[in-house]
Amino acid sequence: MSIFKGVATALVTPFDENNRVDLNVLETLINDQIESGINGLVICGTTGESPTVTDKEKDEIFRVSNEVIAGRVPFIAGTGTNNTQHVLELTEIAAKRGADSVLINNPYYNKSSDEGIYNSYEYISDRVDVPIIVYNVPSRTGKNISASLAIELTKIKNVKAFKEASGDLSQVARIMKDLPEDVELYSGNDDQIMPVLSLGGDGVISTCSNIIPKTCVELTDAFFSGDIKTAIQKQLDILPMCDALFCECNPIPVKTAMKIMGLKTGDMRLPLVELTGAKRELLEKTLKEYSLI
Repeated sequence: MSIFKGVATALVTPFDENNRVDLNVLETLINDQIESGINGLVICGTTGESPTVTDKEKDEIFRVSNEVIAGRVPFIAGTGTNNTQHVLELTEIAAKRGADSVLINNPYYNKSSDEGIYNSYEYISDRVDVPIIVYNVPSRTGKNISASLAIELTKIKNVKAFKEASGDLSQVARIMKDLPEDVELYSGNDDQIMPVLSLGGDGVISTCSNIIPKTCVELTDAFFSGDIKTAIQKQLDILPMCDALFCECNPIPVKTAMKIMGLKTGDMRLPLVELTGAKRELLEKTLKEYSLI
């Protein structure tokens, strides 16, 4: 069973003027994304400021997201943290609220041995019957999930996909070489969508698609229809946006961009603050180049 194929947007979490979750704006964002043609939605991932969203808020966000998505695209819930028991509890909440799958990073800060990572995913899989997307993002976790460990993780019954954000295309190739046919791999980097697809990947979990969803979808659609020339050009077209949206730690630039664009996504929660100075100038310049402001 495929989780999704193409583009899944790692959606921002909108906050109101009092820094509370704005469920009305969330509904608007979800509908706009689906109408733009995206193929899946990740709710409460890193781009959704998951570390500062409480479990109670996540429960409500998952409930509303499932109701609004209404089966139109896959609903992927971000439930990762560095406490395996806490991940289990969040995964149980997501499953109860109708998530089609969950996105779980390997533990950060306390980190772990490869054995500990395996045991952590197995512990969750044994207790909640929901497909798991393993999220490898060593720039945040401080620990890379190697190709050999990734293949080992596919022995766990509910591990059905990987979000690969190591930036190492050689590692992606090594994973794809031995990846079982029923397990999918997605790019976790918007500037590597085309290279990952060309190695046999199934799509991207994207930050850029918060801003330019149609272009991202056009890229993957072109690739899957065999129009490689167009897919390459679309990848090259989005590179300036990738540079702007990752000039500072995600989701600072994308949330700032959406505010500049007049979208009512609100401020971020501390410790994240709005982009300033030269980086903000780059962001504004890029948004103008893409005719978004």
